[in-house]
Amino acid sequence: MALETYQSKRNFTLTPEPKGRKPGAARSNALSFVIQKHDATRLHYDFRLELDGVLKS
Repeated sequence: MALETYQSKRNFTLTPEPKGRKPGAARSNALSFVIQKHDATRLHYDFRLELDGVLKS
């Protein structure tokens, strides 16, 4: 699915999910990370680090 198609189907005012960016868009050299609250069988937190442009857990 193209990024534009995905963004057209989302309402970003309802959820804090990032909009993403187009390939080749300006980006800082800093790597990103995410801490995600996950309430599945039990409450826990997932920590994801960026590696080669992909968030890994």
